[in-house]
Amino acid sequence: LLVALLALGCYATKHLAGIHIRNRKLAHIPTPPSDNLLQGHIPTLNRAKKINKFLDVFIEWTAHYGATFLIFVGKNPMFFTSDPAILAWISSDLNHFWKAQNLPNRQIDGQIITGYNSVLSARGIQWATKRRALSRFFAKTNTANLFDMSKENLNGYILNYWKVAVGKGKQLDLHDLLGVTFAGTIRTFGLQDLLTPEIIADSANKLLQGIKRDEVASLNFFQALVTKKKTVSDLVKRTRREIRDVVKRKLNEFDSERDEPAKDNLLEYLIQANHQMLFAISGKSRSPDDNEVIENIINDIMTIMLVTDNLTKQLCALFMFLDTNPAAQERMFTELREVETRNLGDLTKLVYTEQCLLEAMRMGPALTRGTRFYKVPKEGEHADTFAGFKLNGVKSSIKVLFSQYVQHMNPKYWPNPETFNPDRWAPNQAQPIQFSYIPFWAGPRTCLAKHVSMMLMKLTLSMIAANFEVTQDFGKEDRPRLDQNIAPLKILGVVKCFIRPR
Repeated sequence: LLVALLALGCYATKHLAGIHIRNRKLAHIPTPPSDNLLQGHIPTLNRAKKINKFLDVFIEWTAHYGATFLIFVGKNPMFFTSDPAILAWISSDLNHFWKAQNLPNRQIDGQIITGYNSVLSARGIQWATKRRALSRFFAKTNTANLFDMSKENLNGYILNYWKVAVGKGKQLDLHDLLGVTFAGTIRTFGLQDLLTPEIIADSANKLLQGIKRDEVASLNFFQALVTKKKTVSDLVKRTRREIRDVVKRKLNEFDSERDEPAKDNLLEYLIQANHQMLFAISGKSRSPDDNEVIENIINDIMTIMLVTDNLTKQLCALFMFLDTNPAAQERMFTELREVETRNLGDLTKLVYTEQCLLEAMRMGPALTRGTRFYKVPKEGEHADTFAGFKLNGVKSSIKVLFSQYVQHMNPKYWPNPETFNPDRWAPNQAQPIQFSYIPFWAGPRTCLAKHVSMMLMKLTLSMIAANFEVTQDFGKEDRPRLDQNIAPLKILGVVKCFIRPR
C-alpha cells in the first residue's frame, strides 16, 4: 500500500509539474487568474453556470484582458476571442480552422440526429459540393419563387388553424405560434410530404423543442426527457423513420442526373446535392436505393428542422424583448398593419419590423457561441503562433471559442447593449463594424438560409398583426431570460404571450 501511495504521489507530482511548466510557457498570453493548477478556470465557469452567468463571465474577462485571451479548461488551454479581425480570419480560413464534431446535435446516446456529413457539419469537398448544390435554392434570387408558397402555407397553418382554435374557445399562446410556424415553414421548404401535421405536432415539434406543454419557452433540443414515456432518442428514431419512407418514394420519382430540381422543392435539391457529394468522394454514381444516399438526405432534413426550430425561437425572443419596449411593439404592429404584403417587394417596406428583428437577433442570437479547432502551422511566417501569440509547447491544435452573444453585448460596439433599441438599426445610423454583428455567422460558412429566414419571419409577423392581437403577461417576478449555458437559443422561464383575434 505504501509503495502504491508513493507511486501515485510521484505520478501526481509529475503531472502537476507538467501542467505548471506548460502554463509558464504560455504565461506571455493574457489570461484571467485561474482557480487552481489542476482545474484551471473550471470552478469559475461552473459557478457562473449555476446562476446563468456563463457568457457574462466572458464579457467581464473581455473588458479586463482584451479581445483575445487564454483560459484553461482543466489542463487544456483554450483561446477566447471577440476580435473582429480574428473572427474574419476564422470564418474564411477553412484550412486551419475546423468545426468540432463531438456536438450533441450530431448524435445523442448513440442515435444519429444530424450526423457528420450534413450541410452544417460536413467538411472539405463534402461540404463544398453540398453547399454549392443547395446555394441555388437558398439564394436571394430564389426567395421570390418561395414567397407565394410561403404565404399560402403560413396562411393555411397560422390563420386557418388559429381561427378554428379560437372558434372552439381555445386560448392561444406562444406554443401555438412556434408549433404552427414550424409546420408552415417545413411546408414552405417543399417538404410537405415528409410529415403530416399530426406527426409534426406530436413528434418533430416535441423533438426540436424538447419541452413539456406547460413550459412554453424552455426550448432545448437536447433535453433528455420530453414526456414520461418518450426520450429524445425515441423521437429521433420515429422522425427519421417517417422521413426515410418519404425519401425513398421521392428517390424513385426524381432522377438527380436528368431532372432539374423544382425551384420551390428543397427535397429535390437535397437529393441532387447528396448524389453530387458522394460522386465527388468516390467517382461513382449511386442508385436511388443506396442506403448512404438515403441516410445523408435524412441527416440534412433533420438539420433543416433544427434550423427551422431556431427561426421560430427567434420570433419567441422577439416578443420577449418587445415586452421591455411597448412603444416599439406598437410601432412595429402599426407598420405591419399598414403594409399589405402581396408580393416579396412589399416586405422591403417593413423597415421598422426589420429593425426589431435585427435587434432581437443581436440580443438573442439563434446560436450564442461556437468553437473551432485551430491547426497550428509548423512552418512559415506564422509557425507555432495564433493571432501573434507564440504557442510554446502546443503540438498540433488548440481550441478557439467565440460568442455571438458576447460580441453583440460588447459596449465597444453597442452603446447600452442590454437595452432593446430597434432605432440603432435605423437607416440614418452607421452600419455596425464588420464581425461585431454575426447572428448568421459570416464568410464561406455563413447561414445559407438567412434571406429565406428573414422573409419567413416578416411574413409570419405580417399575418399575425393583420389578424390577431398579441398580449404579453410576463409580470415582475421571474422574467424570461436567455439561457447562457447552451449554444442554441433557449429561453428560461415561461413566456406568457397570448394571441386573440382582432
